[in-house]
Amino acid sequence: MREELILPQCRYPWVTINSPIANSFDDEEKVWYDNDYTFISEEGIKRCKPQFLSRVATYMNPTCDSMERMRPCARLMIYITIFDDFFGMTPAKELETIANRVYEVMMGEDPREDEIGILRQMAQARKEWETFMPRFWIDRVAINFYEFIMYGMMEEIPFKQAEKRTYPLLAHYFSFRKYSIGMWPYGDLIDPAVNFALPVHIYNHPVIQRCRELLSLVIVIQNDFASLIKELEIENESLNIIFILRNQYKLSYQEACTEAMRLHDEYCQELDDLHQSLPDFGEFQEAAYNHVYHIKLQISGCANWYYNSGTKRYESKAFIVPKYAREGDDIVIPHSIFVKEQDL
Repeated sequence: MREELILPQCRYPWVTINSPIANSFDDEEKVWYDNDYTFISEEGIKRCKPQFLSRVATYMNPTCDSMERMRPCARLMIYITIFDDFFGMTPAKELETIANRVYEVMMGEDPREDEIGILRQMAQARKEWETFMPRFWIDRVAINFYEFIMYGMMEEIPFKQAEKRTYPLLAHYFSFRKYSIGMWPYGDLIDPAVNFALPVHIYNHPVIQRCRELLSLVIVIQNDFASLIKELEIENESLNIIFILRNQYKLSYQEACTEAMRLHDEYCQELDDLHQSLPDFGEFQEAAYNHVYHIKLQISGCANWYYNSGTKRYESKAFIVPKYAREGDDIVIPHSIFVKEQDL
């Protein structure tokens, strides 16, 4: 007997703004795929193009009307997503080597001609940022991308490679998923979008860091709702808050959705409260307030991309097959949200 699962839609107590350049990189994005992403095969490129990943940058940074400032951000949105899709099953030792090379390129080294094309996109984004962003900000992006791999993707490997489905506890899940969701480097894109790099001492303040952490935690839950339909069909998938809550607290799918949304709304309220009660940042008060305002816009903008951008990322056979996938593996999204109860 099939059980109907009603997925709640994420909503926010602040505005959602539409970007004036929302779809402006659609044609450039196709060229980037054709030139630098051939390592994922012709079929992989065909699957990527309808996902409109460049629109994530514009939807999440909707106040920016500059193509020049947004172009490297659009590059990052694509290469961090494809990096995660393609290298998500890579053994830890090899992934660490790749992370070190990514860091070198993002810090200033040019990739060799025989290296994977995604590094060319990273190098080009860095060169574009160097024309208008300070060195300390580029260093920040490089470090946060490195941590996305080492503290996020790396920590997911034992669960992704387990022969039998294994669930982390919720606290453990959040500890690494807040990195693997990619929102630390995504959040860095606020600065080029507003054309102001938040000074190091403001960026490092615990309140600003908590706001950035809340960005990650909210998007983790938002993304898990968006990908749930797909992940219900993956035999060993455990890295979704719905599965984790269901396993840890012996909940039904619907109860787990309710609890996940409660956590989502709680984090949103905390972010809103912190935004309204920032400490005294002196001459940078307005800049700090504006930064947190744009953190909120990134959250509502990401939901806007999921629901309204036309992306086909979560449709049937939209994902690429990762490197080191098990023989015959593919990712299929069902045509219905009716699911069978699965044994815990």
